[in-house]
Amino acid sequence: MPTMEELASSVHALIWPYLRIQEVLMGYSTRNVSQMQKSIAPSVYAALDLDLEPERFRTELGDNSIIKNNPRIQSLLQDKDKIELFRQLTLMGDPLADAFAARIPELGYKSARAMLDKAAEQGIDSVPDAPEELVRLMRTMETTPPWVDWDLIDKASENSRLLTALTGEAIIRVAFMMTYVNGYQGLPMVITGALTSDSAAKRMKETISTFKLATLPGALRQGGVAYQSAVKVRVMHAMVRTSLLKRPKVWDYSVYGVPIPQVDQMGAALAPSYMMALWALKKGSKLTDYQTAAIEQSRYLASLLGMHDQFLSNQPEQIVETWNLCQATLRHKSDQRGRDLNSATINAYRRGNRKWYNQLIHRMDVKSTQFMYSRMVGKRTAKEMGVDSPITDVLSFAGLFAPIGVGFGALSVVKALPGGRGLVDGYAIKEIQRQLAKEGSAEYRTNDNEYKIKSV
Repeated sequence: MPTMEELASSVHALIWPYLRIQEVLMGYSTRNVSQMQKSIAPSVYAALDLDLEPERFRTELGDNSIIKNNPRIQSLLQDKDKIELFRQLTLMGDPLADAFAARIPELGYKSARAMLDKAAEQGIDSVPDAPEELVRLMRTMETTPPWVDWDLIDKASENSRLLTALTGEAIIRVAFMMTYVNGYQGLPMVITGALTSDSAAKRMKETISTFKLATLPGALRQGGVAYQSAVKVRVMHAMVRTSLLKRPKVWDYSVYGVPIPQVDQMGAALAPSYMMALWALKKGSKLTDYQTAAIEQSRYLASLLGMHDQFLSNQPEQIVETWNLCQATLRHKSDQRGRDLNSATINAYRRGNRKWYNQLIHRMDVKSTQFMYSRMVGKRTAKEMGVDSPITDVLSFAGLFAPIGVGFGALSVVKALPGGRGLVDGYAIKEIQRQLAKEGSAEYRTNDNEYKIKSV
């Protein structure tokens, strides 16, 4: 007769694979991130030292930190459990996507991409020959988290459509440039060829298209256009990540950790939510209905993009705390290549043709970006990053945003009138679709010879 211990061990061995699959299908929730990554993607993470504290990670605020005198953040850094979680998140990629990306050289890029595109559009059951790694990734994405409120998401999409239609890409350049201030975050873009204005324009198109698509009706539901975009963005990031980890002469793991880690994706996942949560906490009030819906949409999109549950809260306190801990545990590093990235991003030409009025709008966009960037990071940091904004740049800023403000105000009034809501929303949908059609389809792939690993 087997002992109770032997029986328990046998039962555990039988049910463990099932439990692990169930955990994966619920997304990334465990606080033991290192074990989870090695379990899901051993071909990528088994050989890595996930107990490492990379050079980019810090547990004390340095002199260059703008938050060094914040007592609340200082107290957060004393919480060893939270610091350990964020150390692991600094070394966390997207193991489900990474496991599939690691198979792409074997499967062949074209074959793997065809399977991915079909699974994203029609569901994984439409791909009978799909490898296990793709099945796991897609099953997770096809499993809607129990907290999702589709009414809130639909409301948020409608709320954001008009502003998206009017602003177009007015703030996209400065949003990218904010991620280049720190050399520890900008290196993947340097290595993958984002230092030219053409590649910077391509990357902006691929990123902004996901967020524009997310405002369209039903776009975030399975098979929707934003859902498909999220699938491809995850795998594109995973391709960069797994490729760089195989190139130690290019990517110093002990310094930079895992490429494109969870904490560096925080800005895209949390920036709007952070601003709304911070506003609510400062006012000592609850989130408004508008903010509640916007945060719901933002966190669901973040979950589709493979973010850990730590980044998916709808509670203002946790949103702000997560943002602060990401900032506090990132060491700052000035890097000449950040200046080059800024230059490439500013000079990226995003207009349809070179006619005189498009070139004029491009110049206004550049000057407006310089103005916003200097105000957001400070003139001293802006100059260090190669951006010198003369006072006259404010004229371009006003020239671009004054019509947007007037148009938004006027259409908001029309929207409030009987029958106006449908008219304005219809206009916004058509305008976003027009912008996306003009920009062309995003490719969502790296610039590494169709993902063939090169020796360095």
